[in-house]
Amino acid sequence: MLWAMLPTSLLETLLQQLLLLDPESQARLRKLDGKRLRLTLDDVGKAITISVNQQGLWLSWFDQEPVDCAIRSRLAVLPELREAANITRLIKADMLDIEGDPMLAQALSKLFAELDIDWPEQLAMRLGDVPAQLLVQTWQRSRQWLQQQRSDQRQWLRDALIEEQQLLPSTAEFSLFRSDVQALRARIDRLERQLSGWKG
Repeated sequence: MLWAMLPTSLLETLLQQLLLLDPESQARLRKLDGKRLRLTLDDVGKAITISVNQQGLWLSWFDQEPVDCAIRSRLAVLPELREAANITRLIKADMLDIEGDPMLAQALSKLFAELDIDWPEQLAMRLGDVPAQLLVQTWQRSRQWLQQQRSDQRQWLRDALIEEQQLLPSTAEFSLFRSDVQALRARIDRLERQLSGWKG
């Protein structure tokens, strides 16, 4: 299992560094002090134990001591654990098995989801103001370009499905259909009331 030690150690160091960049993370760590979670991913086939103290997170593939929460699932399911409403649905669908405190998994997820790191400031401290500014501007332009590309692709797909192939109705056609259905429903309701009046 030596192959797992180096990546695990690197991941552990990365997580510690990310937590150090957000001063608020120390308060969240204090709330989780002493908590332990064991995560078994069917994709990997081996359990990893996550231990929390006020200094950070510690990962181990070999820890067999008792834990506060044990989770068995698949890698693709983990992002859904952020929402409490998903837990019951995933358990019923046999995509998630939890023993112990299910809120611990959410608290650990929030520990990183709520990180508030001032990346421009961190880059400026390490690279200097001018290179950091150039990197931030490049990143922002790249994001805007990607968003524009996604928007253009959605518009192209919409046009292809509605205008060219006519597989989907246009907004105007759908509105007309909906109002026709509502009018038909109102007529049926009136007929039902009239029939009830004749029977009575």
